[in-house]
Amino acid sequence: MNKKQEHKDLSKHLFSGADVPWEKSKAEIWSELEQSLERKDRAPVPVRSIRPSRQWLALAASLLLLLAVGSFMRFYSVKTYCPAGVRTSLNLPDGSVVEINAASSMKYHPYWWFISRRVALDGEAFFTVKEGKKFKVVSDLGSTEVLGTTFNVFARGETYQVSCHSGSVRVNDLAYKQSVVLSPNEIAKLEESGGFIVSSLNNQGKNPGWTENLIMFSSAPLSLVFEEIERQYGIVIETPEVMQQVYSGNFSLDQSVENILSLLCLPFDLEYERQNGNTYLVYPSVD
Repeated sequence: MNKKQEHKDLSKHLFSGADVPWEKSKAEIWSELEQSLERKDRAPVPVRSIRPSRQWLALAASLLLLLAVGSFMRFYSVKTYCPAGVRTSLNLPDGSVVEINAASSMKYHPYWWFISRRVALDGEAFFTVKEGKKFKVVSDLGSTEVLGTTFNVFARGETYQVSCHSGSVRVNDLAYKQSVVLSPNEIAKLEESGGFIVSSLNNQGKNPGWTENLIMFSSAPLSLVFEEIERQYGIVIETPEVMQQVYSGNFSLDQSVENILSLLCLPFDLEYERQNGNTYLVYPSVD
């Protein structure tokens, strides 16, 4: 018998009487295993929140920024006001020029200008417009549209009139939805009942008198003449009654207001005197 066979027989002898003790039966082990699996099934499943990626957050932030910038450009406005006795000239973003008369205001959107050339006017202004997209001047009673021209807009209270000095303009009545196209040296005045009266300018080929330091009147009620003098000189003119007389003529604004009042009162048999401050009283002469 060789050694290999001897070792084999010895191993059988040694372990033949061995009895390995088990603490639990096979049934108990399977029962505990099933309970363990059930506990794992009932255990809460962790929920993983899915957050938007950084790219989407950056895109949303960019869109909000563009919206904010666009709103700012659209609604930001610049307003220029000339008090009584003051006139000024304003250059618009496209090179158009506006001369603003006394006691007038104008508003426009500088950052939106090359998308919409639009100004709001209260008072009187003379426009020299560069060619380009439609140029629009809006007031409470009417609007004026041009492409490239020179024109004057008078919008005070219930009076609205536009004079065309070069090119052509379309004048719109906002209340009655009527319009008229003016050629050079024509003026349109809005009537209270709606529609426009179109006539020829008296100073053809020339800019409005006030831009040349003149105030000019043609068959104007004296009360309106006094109002214009008030605006140009920043004074107050009081009268005991409404002056219904009609005046035609012009004055140079280079002279004093006293000289103008003297020349104006003489043909109507009126007198004036200066009150406190810049207030003047105009009244009929007493014989």
